[in-house]
Amino acid sequence: MYEILFALTLIFGLAAALLLVAAQKGLSVIPFYLLAGVLAGVVFEGIGFDETQLLDLAQWGVAFLVFLFGIHVDVEAFRSTGRISVTVGFVQAALIGTLTVGVGLLFGLEPLNAAYLAIAAALSSSLVATSYLGDENGARPTYERLAESIHFTEDLFGVLIVLGLSAFVYAATPAWEQLAVAGGIFALALGIRYVAFHRLTARLRGDSEVMMLLGVSFVVGFIALAEAANLSIVVGAFAAGIAIADDYPHSLELVDTVDDLEDFFTPIFFVTVGALLTIPGLETLGYTLALVVAVLILNPLLVAFILLRTGFDGRTAILTGLTLDQVSVFSLFIALEALAAGQIARPVFDAIVLATAITMIVATYTGRHAGTINRWLRDRGVVRFLGEPVGDRTIVADDLEDHVIIVDFEHGGRQVLEACSSLDRPTVVIEDNPVLFEEVREECENYVYGDVLNETVWELAQLEDAAAVISLTPEHDRAETVVDLEADVPRVVRVTETETADEFLERGATGVIYPDTIAAERVGDDLEALLAEEISREAFAERGREHYEIP
Repeated sequence: MYEILFALTLIFGLAAALLLVAAQKGLSVIPFYLLAGVLAGVVFEGIGFDETQLLDLAQWGVAFLVFLFGIHVDVEAFRSTGRISVTVGFVQAALIGTLTVGVGLLFGLEPLNAAYLAIAAALSSSLVATSYLGDENGARPTYERLAESIHFTEDLFGVLIVLGLSAFVYAATPAWEQLAVAGGIFALALGIRYVAFHRLTARLRGDSEVMMLLGVSFVVGFIALAEAANLSIVVGAFAAGIAIADDYPHSLELVDTVDDLEDFFTPIFFVTVGALLTIPGLETLGYTLALVVAVLILNPLLVAFILLRTGFDGRTAILTGLTLDQVSVFSLFIALEALAAGQIARPVFDAIVLATAITMIVATYTGRHAGTINRWLRDRGVVRFLGEPVGDRTIVADDLEDHVIIVDFEHGGRQVLEACSSLDRPTVVIEDNPVLFEEVREECENYVYGDVLNETVWELAQLEDAAAVISLTPEHDRAETVVDLEADVPRVVRVTETETADEFLERGATGVIYPDTIAAERVGDDLEALLAEEISREAFAERGREHYEIP
């Protein structure tokens, strides 16, 4: 116990000191966490700290972060993109995994170690990427929801791999019953999510302290079930995350309070990864190079290619692909378990840890500058080379003029379309989400499917003859593209911050739409109607739900 407490004290002490530097310089915290881990590793080695305890600490850090990711997964939204996500995740993992197994065998690895290398290359992280996928304003672009679904799919693959290794590799004899027990745990989690969770949280009425205890009880309880069944703790943690439903409004307090756990376990995870880093030999460097090429280059390009072939526009495909440029926390967890079981060669393990550190550092850059990277790739013809569909699903009347161009049908475009129809004003809808294509085709006479960053899209929408452009996209770089259009056409764009509104107006935008202000005005009108007894409490609650769900 003393050694664990000393390790935690050292981890948080070093992390806090280095985070002060990161905060002062405005830099990403992940490289500083890893540096703290390297320093901690030197101290651990100097005092003879047992590596087994360090591995256990890393496993618990991974397990709790997997739990936190599971909480935020929108299972209902996964249903709408599930078929595409499963297809993309399976094809990407299968192709990259097969390729990396071949590379591992060429390196002279035995099949099991080549498989560990392939798992690390094929599965992508649900940790770093999702830190850039949240939108506090509630409006989520297509690529964010698609990326989350693909990560969820690959995490499911990770759970299956963990179960398979536990039952058939680490066990002395095949343990089929473990798969059945795991299925029962996930069935219990789904039962709690859809039957009991909303009733329980409704009774608690938002008490933050009780909500925190409830969240911790969920994860500890499911991990205990997994341990009792001789399953990996990460299986129980993932099931616990699924059990907690995003049940508005009662789950908001629970999700907010449980999120505080992330601030505790994130340093543990990254610092222990840094502490596990060693000076690599030539063999380790070779494996690491193969992993880095597969994860940073092949995975994003392959995912983008598959999405383009399934009908997504270039921007959505590229931005989604860029979220799969990190080694998965499941891959690291699998390597940790394999090392503890003595089933993985040390150079392969060291390569996975080093590749995890490298790719997660790079992911902090690609996550923040994804829009710039997308423009860079487009300017150099990469998107066109991959096969971006432009004009394939477009209908615009040749004699159309004095029309309104509506960007983003999903985030308010329907309402603008209805308003224009009541005024007999012709419209053209620009949309990049193929899931909405059938609805757009049914409700719109003129539409263009494609990316607003593509000049051809604006030519097809007949921008020069338009009366106005209304951009409702919540994404900054797409709104910025509309503001910077080189056409003498009024442009109204959606913003999420007042500073952005001032900037866009100075750059030539005719007007801005600020959803927070609009929502506040609507709530004020609804409250006035409630107090005047013009609407019932049930109607007031329903309107509040609509304001929350429809930005």
